[in-house]
Amino acid sequence: MKLRRLPTDFCVEEENSLPIERTGDFAVYCLRKTSWNTLDALKHVAIHWKFSANSFSHAGLKDRHAVSSQVITIRNGPQRNYESDQISLEYMGQSSRATDSADIVGNHFTLVLRSLSAAERQSAEQAIPEITNAGIANYFDDQRFGSYFPGKPFIAEHWIRGEYEKALWLAFVEPYPGDDQSECEQKAILKENWGDWALCKEKLSRSHRRSIVTFLDDRKDDFKGAWARVNADMRGMYLTALQSDLWNRILKKYLQETCSQDQLIDYSLKTGTVCIPTSLTESQREELHSLLIPLPSARLKLAESPLLKLMEGVLAEAGWKLDELKVRTPRDRYFPKASRAAMIGVDGLEAEFSDDELSEGLSKLTVSFSLPRGCYATMVVKRLMLWADQ
Repeated sequence: MKLRRLPTDFCVEEENSLPIERTGDFAVYCLRKTSWNTLDALKHVAIHWKFSANSFSHAGLKDRHAVSSQVITIRNGPQRNYESDQISLEYMGQSSRATDSADIVGNHFTLVLRSLSAAERQSAEQAIPEITNAGIANYFDDQRFGSYFPGKPFIAEHWIRGEYEKALWLAFVEPYPGDDQSECEQKAILKENWGDWALCKEKLSRSHRRSIVTFLDDRKDDFKGAWARVNADMRGMYLTALQSDLWNRILKKYLQETCSQDQLIDYSLKTGTVCIPTSLTESQREELHSLLIPLPSARLKLAESPLLKLMEGVLAEAGWKLDELKVRTPRDRYFPKASRAAMIGVDGLEAEFSDDELSEGLSKLTVSFSLPRGCYATMVVKRLMLWADQ
């Protein structure tokens, strides 16, 4: 199976609830783009319209390798459309406030899965009614774990344990399979000369990495201080990666205790094996589709309950206690406090098989569906292909 052979093979349309009015300080637009990520597209428009990037607001980030549409707002923006190469803005009206993530109701997807083997087509044919009946387990998918190095601790584990040098090493030195040649070269310089900050500074290209090394050279191995100077948004991503993995483990354990073994199939994610229900009884469906599992952190206040005991057991297996999941310094980022649905329905699921014009003799599957905010379309794709891997 191949996904994203063409940009039009992955289309996502944001469902946004921002009230649109006749008046207000914020102009509202529908941003449509192809092969651009959201931030770069907004920078492009800002330059051409001569607006500060701070005037722009968006509710979510949409993938570069896709055709997407989403709502954006511009403070005091022009009441007109914009069109350029693979980017367009359609003026929709005004609003009294900027859009934000809370406005996203969900996303509608249209995906084309190409080069399906006979086994993959058969898997999808079997999975479609199963998804309709049972829904899908709402795991965080691999995109959430871009900072995770397989076989290594999460970067945030070292951070919240006060192991700042180890956190810096993982963030800036440890080789990653997706690194390009330039990144490999920069990491090799640090690896070979770690501790000789003056030499590292001399050899490294100008970058965020080099600014951290400059601080270490000036402050004589103040790793704690250096960690505080790592980009705050990057550090926030490190925290959510660890928290999301722990949440995935909690969901896996809950499913194992709720479903029988013959209802579950193991599936490998980047961070480890999870289990996916292929069928549910009516009572199981009612329980799991109404279940909200809190994201684990020391900020969580959960009354004594079976869910709390299950969570504490899972954390203990991973080497944690709930009250240890907190940031001491720097305090500009923290573990998010929220709950996430254990299982979700895949609304409006439609699927059509046809010949793949890009792969002679093989099939393609065009599938469309809607998911709530924060859920991963790629988990639907993996669910469709589940049986082909067995």
